[in-house]
Amino acid sequence: MGEPPRRGEHFGGALASLQTPTARSRSFAELVAALNELNRLESSLATAIAHARVPVQEVRTLLRAQTALQAENAPAFQFMREMFAQVGIPLAMEAVGRFTMRFGVEASAYARLFAGDAPRKTCDFVSEAIARFLGSDFGLPAQVREAVCRNDGGTFCVFEADLNPEEVAARALDDLDWRLFKAIAQGASPPAAARSLRLPDDERDYRMESLIGFGLLTSDGRLLPGGDALLRVGAAPVEERFEPPWRDASRLTEAIATAASAAEALVEVAPQVPGREMPPDAETTALAAECHSFAELLARASKGRTWE
Repeated sequence: MGEPPRRGEHFGGALASLQTPTARSRSFAELVAALNELNRLESSLATAIAHARVPVQEVRTLLRAQTALQAENAPAFQFMREMFAQVGIPLAMEAVGRFTMRFGVEASAYARLFAGDAPRKTCDFVSEAIARFLGSDFGLPAQVREAVCRNDGGTFCVFEADLNPEEVAARALDDLDWRLFKAIAQGASPPAAARSLRLPDDERDYRMESLIGFGLLTSDGRLLPGGDALLRVGAAPVEERFEPPWRDASRLTEAIATAASAAEALVEVAPQVPGREMPPDAETTALAAECHSFAELLARASKGRTWE
């Protein structure tokens, strides 16, 4: 997520927001400033993510959510939403599954900045940011892709996260879940294992539903491949004794202070003109496509061209 865009990625759409030829010099300078701000924003978000690990018990609450509304009410997701909102990514939870999360993003500054004439998905940066957050802060490695994009005809952007089932199961089980699972895996029937733990029938059924849903056991207690893998790896800690990052939000606010204003600046410095925007000249487009980073774009633009 914090790495520079790949060859030609992002720049074409951003350059398409340049204004008329008479304003090209000033617009290119503003665009370079915007790209520089975006580079700083990526670094700021990476810094915030690196310092915001969430305790496993809070992640568990999110993973046990059965509806999008329950997930949105989980403190872990509320923190994630607040942090992303500060850098111009207004996250909403669209849907949840045992091993999936579906996020919606409306009116992102990134989608607007990178909008071009040709319909296409443009928000890889957001996909990477969500994946980095899930992995670093929640301990949930994930593959995230942009399924729907405003710049590809969607009403808003949608990002689908496929979570690692083994890591989900390891974090979703609390102490009693794990003890019940282990007793069954060692050969006890579900009723016998529940009795050994003094679990009433309704609680046994509730916990068995989770163990079955996370792909660990069959309803009659047979061990599934996912359960066998979890036994080899072992459970995650059932509780981590450190303060959730939202208890010390000032540290994160400082870490992304520049990013908060950058999101607004991205829209302001790359103004849209009603109707069809004038694309940049061929030389500028070719230069952007060849550059691997914002720094390279800056260096080559200032060295190879004179801007009045």
